[in-house]
Amino acid sequence: MTQLNYAESAILWGENRIAVENVTTMTSTAPKRWRPTLMVALGCGLFVYLVIRLGVRQVARSLLEIGWHFALIAAIYVGYELVRSFAYWGCVTATGRFPYWDLFRFRLSGEAIQFLTSTGPFLAEPAKMWLLRERGLSTKRAVAATVCEYLIYTLTSATLAVIGVVYLLGHVQVSRTVAVAARVAGLATAAFLATAVCAILGRIYLIGAILKWVRTLPAIGRHMRFPERDVRDTEDLLFIVLRDRPRRLLSILAVEFAAQTLLVLELFVLLRAAGVAFSAFQPFLIEGATKYIGLAFFFIPGQVGAAEGTYALIFSAIGLPASAGFSLAVARRLRSLLVAGLGLALAAVRTPDV
Repeated sequence: MTQLNYAESAILWGENRIAVENVTTMTSTAPKRWRPTLMVALGCGLFVYLVIRLGVRQVARSLLEIGWHFALIAAIYVGYELVRSFAYWGCVTATGRFPYWDLFRFRLSGEAIQFLTSTGPFLAEPAKMWLLRERGLSTKRAVAATVCEYLIYTLTSATLAVIGVVYLLGHVQVSRTVAVAARVAGLATAAFLATAVCAILGRIYLIGAILKWVRTLPAIGRHMRFPERDVRDTEDLLFIVLRDRPRRLLSILAVEFAAQTLLVLELFVLLRAAGVAFSAFQPFLIEGATKYIGLAFFFIPGQVGAAEGTYALIFSAIGLPASAGFSLAVARRLRSLLVAGLGLALAAVRTPDV
């Protein structure tokens, strides 16, 4: 079964046509059904432990203080999704026309899959590709546009993370362990940025080279039998945005940075609502430091427990109450759950082909 088949199964589940278990067990080499359940159980256990350790009253008080501000952060997050959909639209329309609102619907559907399953972007992004194909795009265009938008967003996230790490190490007193972890994460992220920029400027077909290497691996190589010509054609479509049309690339980068700004604004609102005293740069620092959560803990549906623990650790490291970090993570989880519900509802909407 190919990645596009995986995406199809997930979207059909979103339309109530198959059970959730079929999404998380798609091949004979996939994890057993009990493993995602175990991850959720461990995450919930960590969640309960943190509530007890940080103090039930403190956590509850921080959540209650957010109050009506939750509607505001939900609106900001919807705005974030609208802005990222515009960046996605810029990638898709580089090689043809496409309705913006369909892309917004596809983005929310993918976000729902990522939040509700233990697959992270590894299923959510192929799901968007499948939806684009169902809407009439060729496989190459669908893959190229989706990879392009995800890559550009990842580049902006990596830039934000590196700036945050540099500021943390230069202006905040942290423990030796936190400093070492921050340096390792910062160097790895900087290496990723440098590699991506070199590949784009030098028109290096890096994806094809990586897939060629992956094919040699004994466990998963047999599942990665993509025609080399198709991979090369898809990368050529990527270079249309990433290299051949610098104005379009700069405009998409600006849109992605605007989306990042909305996430920082959301943190600013949450910190103010929770009654936490903070500096103007700390929301930016927190957002940069939390960029690693989704990828590091993708195997835990919704990052239950892991996200709360990471936020508590980051808040404590920069001198803010750990209980406030825990509460803010819960508030962000609730707004993501709200948007995930909207995404599942929109997954069932059918529109004619372009």
